[in-house]
Amino acid sequence: MTATASPPVTTPTGPAGAAGSEPLDAEDRSALADLAFAVGRRYADRRFADLDAAQAHWKEVCEAGLPAISLPPEHGGAGTTSDLLLVAERLAAGGYPAGKLTISTAIGGAVILRHGSPEQRDRWLPAIGDGSLRFCFALTEPGAGSNAANMRTTATRTDDGGWRINGEKTYISAADDSDVMIVVAKDAESGGFSLLSLPLPCEQLQMTPSTCTSACPSASGRSTSTTSSCRPMPSSAPPGRGPGPLRRAQPRAPHRGGAGRRHRPLVPGAGGGVRRRADRLRRAHRRAPSRPAPLAEALIDLEAAWALIERGAEVYEAGGNAGLACNMAKVKACDAGLKAADAALQTFGGSGFTGETLMFERFGYLRLLRSTPVSREMALNQVAVAGLGLPRSY
Repeated sequence: MTATASPPVTTPTGPAGAAGSEPLDAEDRSALADLAFAVGRRYADRRFADLDAAQAHWKEVCEAGLPAISLPPEHGGAGTTSDLLLVAERLAAGGYPAGKLTISTAIGGAVILRHGSPEQRDRWLPAIGDGSLRFCFALTEPGAGSNAANMRTTATRTDDGGWRINGEKTYISAADDSDVMIVVAKDAESGGFSLLSLPLPCEQLQMTPSTCTSACPSASGRSTSTTSSCRPMPSSAPPGRGPGPLRRAQPRAPHRGGAGRRHRPLVPGAGGGVRRRADRLRRAHRRAPSRPAPLAEALIDLEAAWALIERGAEVYEAGGNAGLACNMAKVKACDAGLKAADAALQTFGGSGFTGETLMFERFGYLRLLRSTPVSREMALNQVAVAGLGLPRSY
């Protein structure tokens, strides 16, 4: 596909907090935590596959201004990545996470803030903050998964200043419920990576629904049980409706960078980093007071995971290479969350598999986060390279 592109940004504009965001003080963080927990709690007894609940929950999240956390004040935001992590964790601890915070604010907002043009930031960040602009992130490919080194989708400059994207993406969550797709592609000339924004819907984009058996919380009912396989086709697109570069091609990530080096650790915050989900563990213990050890161990792991999550946020906010810290947090948090869910499920016994408790549905979601958006194996690969200096295995 060919389209007019915005002026490229070749280097980051600075860390996420560089635009003037300051951490919230203790009183504001406490109030924010209570607010997010209350929103999640109101939907704790609702199924993720309940489309009305998913839409109503996201509406409340937006009305509370939670998607604006970590965005710059001049674009309607406040706080830092650490504060956004707290929001994601509290929503999940309440009983109903908000996956759109990861896709729109933590990925879309962070990429635009660091690598977007001033016009893109002014146009998109306020809409991300109020929840009216929804993003999806197109990285995964058939045969490559989330391993960007094996990516085959290419982005080619055209004579009229636009871009042509050729390739196929698969399992793109919320692709059918988004306004903008951020596409990761290899620059045809340099072989480096570029991020391009593609407004949706797009006539040159063919999407095929794929059924997902694990229910996921979503702002839209359509993407709750489906993902999409997207094949951008080379053809002409109207001016202003095609892909615009958020970041020009960069060389292949160095050993100490690797997967996810500039992504904020929001997945652990929303899924595995449910460190204060101790209320569920306590509920499980009341059912089986003689078996506290697995539940106590789960709580210890959750607390350890939260410490790694906060460390990842600290490195990211400082503008450093957060890949190692964030991938360690991703692995530990998702493992800890799944272990906690499994311990609670085992303690509940047969009732944990009934519709009354919803335990098994939540267990399935936590298991999904161990594989997406970056697989556990890819995260461990990067940790081995960046943390131990071992040769690449991907």
